[in-house]
Amino acid sequence: MVQFFTSVFLSIIALTLSQTAFSQTSGFPNRPVRVIVGYPAGAGNDLIARAVSQRLTEIWKQPVIVENRAGASGSIGADYVARSPADGYTLLVTGSSHLIQAAVSKKIPYKAVDDFTPVSTVGSGQLIVEVHPSLPVKNISELIALAKTKRLAYGSAGTGTSPHIAGEMFSRAVGVDMTHVPYKGSAPAQSDLIGGQVNLMFQVTQSALPSVKANQVRAIAVTGKARLLDLPQVPTVAESGLPSYSLEIWWGFLAPNGVNKDILKALNDGVRQAVAHPEVQKQLMAAGLQVGSSSAEDMLKLMRADYEGFVKLVREAGIKEDD
Repeated sequence: MVQFFTSVFLSIIALTLSQTAFSQTSGFPNRPVRVIVGYPAGAGNDLIARAVSQRLTEIWKQPVIVENRAGASGSIGADYVARSPADGYTLLVTGSSHLIQAAVSKKIPYKAVDDFTPVSTVGSGQLIVEVHPSLPVKNISELIALAKTKRLAYGSAGTGTSPHIAGEMFSRAVGVDMTHVPYKGSAPAQSDLIGGQVNLMFQVTQSALPSVKANQVRAIAVTGKARLLDLPQVPTVAESGLPSYSLEIWWGFLAPNGVNKDILKALNDGVRQAVAHPEVQKQLMAAGLQVGSSSAEDMLKLMRADYEGFVKLVREAGIKEDD
């Protein structure tokens, strides 16, 4: 008899726990979701986050709120998400720079891959090599020639970001020294390029395009393997005489490490559905992205492979945190 009641009691507990777990995941989300961006409003990550989050609000019937926690090349926002509960209600929109910075910096308090759960990519892209109109160069060959006669200054969104790495890759590829000027995000860096405080930038497409189209800066090349549809007249760096030079980047959603599989599926389904929406695709393409979502598993593979590659690049190029 005792065994019977013990068995019944344990069965009730198990059923209660399973019902609780089901209630926590089956109705996800049942309250607002926050999307953290580690850069200022108007930066590339911010534009992407807002485009997708607006659609997620409609899909999930819950507010999806974008929150900017800028600073330290995105690591302040990333650290906040890494330390957040793994319940799916706090997400990070980031990209390749998240891994690059981890490869460069020994100070970040989290592991760029292991402390996060990949949700889905939203797209990929490349950078635009842009110069201030006063700089007497119209192509990569002229930029190289000028850089060999005077020390140029290039801006970036911060140490350990993709614009920083692109600039260092270029300097080493052509054998010149340029001064790196890090900013707290793409927007202030772009503003100073327009104002002439720096000579050039290797800028993420979505941050550079408006200035290029307004003739505030001059685009002389792109860093990817193919020309941009928005700038078909602008050649790739490889076409311009550096065939081994190529840098392409991605963006996506991350959650804290430990999100359970049911919530992760709901997150992945939501992001992929949002990215597939024509209006979201239009906004992302206007920002210079090649739109494309992924499974969580494929994003994890991408992150691991990219991180290994960036660590190797940083070590071989001798890039340091204070460069």
